[in-house]
Amino acid sequence: MASSEAQAPDTEVSAAAVTVRPAAFTGVVWSNGVTGTPAVGQELSVGTPQWENSASQGALAYQWFRGTLAIGAATTARYTVTVADVGQKLWAKVTLSAPGFTSVELSSVQATGVSATFATAPVPTVSGTARVGQVQTANAGTWAPGGAVLSYQWYRGTAAIAGAVGRTYTTAAADYAKALKVRVRATKAGFVTVDRFSAARIIAAGSIAATKPLTVVGTHRYGNTVKVSQGWPAGTTIRYQWYRNGVAIKGGTGYALYFNASYIGSRVNVKVTVSKPGYATRSVTTAAVTVGRALINLKTAPRITGATSSGSVLTANPGTYSPAPSAYAYQWYRNGAAISGARYRTYRLTAADNGRSITVRVSASLIYSDTRVTMSPALKLPVWAVTVLRGDGTYRVGTQIKPGLYKSTGGSFCYWARLRGFSGNVSDINANDIVSGVTYVQILPGDVGFESDGCGAWTTVPSTGARATSITRDGTYRVGIDILPGTYYGFASEDFCYWETLSGFTGTFDEIYDNDIPSGWIVVTIPSWAKGFEVHGCGTLTRG
Repeated sequence: MASSEAQAPDTEVSAAAVTVRPAAFTGVVWSNGVTGTPAVGQELSVGTPQWENSASQGALAYQWFRGTLAIGAATTARYTVTVADVGQKLWAKVTLSAPGFTSVELSSVQATGVSATFATAPVPTVSGTARVGQVQTANAGTWAPGGAVLSYQWYRGTAAIAGAVGRTYTTAAADYAKALKVRVRATKAGFVTVDRFSAARIIAAGSIAATKPLTVVGTHRYGNTVKVSQGWPAGTTIRYQWYRNGVAIKGGTGYALYFNASYIGSRVNVKVTVSKPGYATRSVTTAAVTVGRALINLKTAPRITGATSSGSVLTANPGTYSPAPSAYAYQWYRNGAAISGARYRTYRLTAADNGRSITVRVSASLIYSDTRVTMSPALKLPVWAVTVLRGDGTYRVGTQIKPGLYKSTGGSFCYWARLRGFSGNVSDINANDIVSGVTYVQILPGDVGFESDGCGAWTTVPSTGARATSITRDGTYRVGIDILPGTYYGFASEDFCYWETLSGFTGTFDEIYDNDIPSGWIVVTIPSWAKGFEVHGCGTLTRG
């Protein structure tokens, strides 16, 4: 307070200095509690302070702390707990300030951060057949919130199975009759790790499946050995039992069986029994097969040897076999039909065989073996000459002689005539000729008779001939069969030499292609297309 005492004029008077201090907030009220669960992902909050002189403008500032360290950007009344907060002391500081007022700092209580828990943690299930050797699959279900890492561990009873840490597990023999379950473990940063176990399932015995069909390989015949062909999983024990006609064979407990003579005609099969720890024992029986005799294998086929002329003897070469037969049997055939009584190794050709095909069937036999029956290749016989007319006379065509080509045995003076009637008139002659030596005549279906005088016997025409290149006797020759075509040379030593080339043997003039009556040196060309060549009195002709 200033002095009231009077002062002298022009005297300066000063008041004492006063310190001005900031005002203070009054009536501040605040609950320092923290609202919310301090778990990861959850929100914490603090209340708003109140004070009496609220009319004054004041400001509130918030700061959350992890221990003694301020949490960056956590400057509101609310804060969401993070993974870094687990195990840490969380609290908030509120600062009340206003111009001209002393700031007030308020601290909340502390809350310790903890891990969160899964909202959904389902019990896992297991799918798959509950048998040894089958795949078991764990189904973890849907965990919430998402993002959890799921791991697996399979248990046999209460013991963890070493290495069985995948979602799937293939049951082993050790699991037989045991309780199998799976544990699903969920882990996630900031969350409490959770284990869930499936219901236990009892594992039944497995089924042994073949990896290759069971078969018996080999031939079921005397002297052979058959073997079992099969495929089973590793670790399988295999037992065998062979049966003959349904009865177990003593000692027949191997994978192979040899057939001696006593097995011939028996029905044989094998039963295979397989077992494996943890699996149901399984038996498989093959179909029964009849054991036959041994086979005789053909090495070279039978064949026929010998001349092919009438009356010749043919011989059957039986061929070669393995193993060698102990006996052979034969049957001869003519054009595929068995010849009665022809059951020997040799066969004499008869008139019935003329121009036919001859084969022989060889039956090779050996004890305890099937008879091997083999047919030889066919032997085609030529057509032999067969005597039809034996002397002079007139013969009816169709009954006493059939139409066809015939050959005479020859004579020095041979007369023949093809007839259309038997009146004796010249008009009944279709064609005729007077020849010497061997000759040919073609009797046609329209002829009714045939006359022969001095010609000897008439025979059928063989399919083969000498194919000669030299003509030494008078007569008629077939070109390409009796003689070969070509140019022939000779010398006519007789007074009368005549030759002609023929297109047929009916005796008509129109079949004479060319002819000549030469003397001295002779040159005659017989063409390949000619059917016949007739010659008289020309001596020897030789092809050049």
